[in-house]
Amino acid sequence: MKKSELIYIILSSVLFFILNFCSAKPTIRYDEKNKKSESTNEKDIKKETIISDENFDITPYRTEINLTDKKVDLGKSSGEIWYQYDVKDDASVKTKKIKGTMNGFRVQVIATDDLNEANKIQEELKVIKGNNEIYSVFEPPFYKILLGDFKTSDEANSLRFKLNQLGYADSKVVKSTINLFE
Repeated sequence: MKKSELIYIILSSVLFFILNFCSAKPTIRYDEKNKKSESTNEKDIKKETIISDENFDITPYRTEINLTDKKVDLGKSSGEIWYQYDVKDDASVKTKKIKGTMNGFRVQVIATDDLNEANKIQEELKVIKGNNEIYSVFEPPFYKILLGDFKTSDEANSLRFKLNQLGYADSKVVKSTINLFE
């Protein structure tokens, strides 16, 4: 036997083996018997789930959700609400004079195009914070309520965190020109 004949026999036997033993078995996708039995089983399963869904009681699995209101108890004194935060009396604010300005940080409580909403938020902040360092700024088309005069962003972030706890979730620290008092 020649070498080429031997190679031909080996290759043809390998090809025969691959085609006959390594191919996937044909699947019958649209067999009428299987289709009818599957559809009846599906209907039975759907009936069972509908019946079980009607009798299901969710009350043991209910989670009780208690949401805090955005409103702050205004009966508390401002010292109780702003514990460990600098709260100044109205008398000290009236005697303060601005000696200059510098770059710093303020906490932006809200930015809205609704003047009534901005005024409402400003009044809420005056009741709980006093008149100190609450600024209303109009930058078209938004009315912005800013709070505080802080030299560092850490001080402003501390106030922003407290405002978030009180329900003002949109509060953020912004760079601004701040007032320096005597």
